[in-house]
Amino acid sequence: MPGLAERLFPQKLHEDPLLLDDLRRQIGGDLTLQEDRAEHERLLLRLATGAAAERLYVSFPRIETVDARARVPSFYALEVMRAVTGRIPDHQTLESEASEEANASLGWPAPQRPEDAIDDFEHDLSVLRLLMRSEGDVKGHAHYMLRLNDCVRRSASERWARARQPWSSYDGLVRVTEATSPFLQSQRLTARPYSVSALQNYAYCPYRFLLSAMYRFQPLEEPEPLERMDPLTKGRLFHEVLAEFFRALQQRQMVMPTSPMDAVLELLDATLTRVASNFAELLAPAVDRVWQDEIASIRTDLHIWARALAQSTGWEPWLFEFGFGLPDAPGRDPSSRREPVKIDGRFILRGAIDLIEHKPGTNLVKITDHKTGKNRSERGSMIGHGQQLQPVIYSLAVEAATGLTVESARFSYCTTAGGFSEHSVPINERTRRMGIEALEIIDRAVDLGVLPPAPAEKACAYCDFLAVCGPNQERRSRRKSRKEIADLLELRGRQ
Repeated sequence: MPGLAERLFPQKLHEDPLLLDDLRRQIGGDLTLQEDRAEHERLLLRLATGAAAERLYVSFPRIETVDARARVPSFYALEVMRAVTGRIPDHQTLESEASEEANASLGWPAPQRPEDAIDDFEHDLSVLRLLMRSEGDVKGHAHYMLRLNDCVRRSASERWARARQPWSSYDGLVRVTEATSPFLQSQRLTARPYSVSALQNYAYCPYRFLLSAMYRFQPLEEPEPLERMDPLTKGRLFHEVLAEFFRALQQRQMVMPTSPMDAVLELLDATLTRVASNFAELLAPAVDRVWQDEIASIRTDLHIWARALAQSTGWEPWLFEFGFGLPDAPGRDPSSRREPVKIDGRFILRGAIDLIEHKPGTNLVKITDHKTGKNRSERGSMIGHGQQLQPVIYSLAVEAATGLTVESARFSYCTTAGGFSEHSVPINERTRRMGIEALEIIDRAVDLGVLPPAPAEKACAYCDFLAVCGPNQERRSRRKSRKEIADLLELRGRQ
């Protein structure tokens, strides 16, 4: 008889709000009164007690899981104890005795001894508790559970295999088979184009790279709260404003260091107003005030960024949103090429570069990738442990597409969140070789089919596929063999 807790059994009695008991007594007849309701509850207690053929189990929950508060036994539980012992214990004594008898908890809701279990579920949990605490050989003692339920057998087998040190097919894709070989060969970096953003996922977690870039899985899109503009929309708007602004400067033959700042800011404001209006018409923001506040925040960031940009000299903006291997889209630079770029004669890439600047009188160019988030780049890093390939790989792509030489590439954090800072990477033979070797490592992993769930530190916290791997994958992967993922560890060790 479960549930003998306060307000569970018996339920709290209430009068009918439409016809109170006083009015019911005046009417008479067989209308149910409060005492009748209480007597009905007692009858249920007697029926439940009398239904026992050999033994009666009485239980009550000690914790209300929804409200996270303690529960106390109802007076029915006290009545049962009086019938058994001849006296009524107090609540504290009954709770203490029940806790000692059951020895159960929210994490393991079963008694200490299997013979005290009231159902199959408690019995199985009790058996497992004894086996896990036993110091002797317990192999095979709970094998009966695997024969009772196919789902339990499959779940237990997979969890056991994933907890072992060797990598196996239960972890994910860890080797080539006859079934996977054709697919993997079609997904190599030499067989199909990849974006740099997709390739960076390999260093975060090879399994994330497999799911997102090769299987093309995407997380379910969920609406953002109404009190803010979602980051993706804000980033798209910001990048389109910058591209349109640079084009407008170029058309008006305005040069940032020499043109009057008031005229530059006026042009920037007009560009933002036009682009924001187009976005608002397309997206139809639910709360206009939220949209206007976000646009005002972007306007402030753009003014600060423009004043800082006016201090740089020696470079002229040349190409804006230069795409390669991408379909035509509004805002793309007219010089963009639809065919992808082949790096080192092997690796096929596609993507779009925010800004390419040219040094007059030379064949040197500089690449800028605008960022609207926080600056998480490490000082002096080149490829950021394989997680920031854009500067180097974009430089290789530009050199292959234009025949010019890239002097440097940078991340430009052009918002308050990024502190209007920069992270610049010099492009030389060393950094070019680092980029090629990173592509070779990723391509070799695809060729060999070694794409297990081996996340970098804290990578699972921001992964869209956490539901696929489940929790604690980072802890599990630390126990796995390092031999199979030696290339991955080598890439992560490169700054």
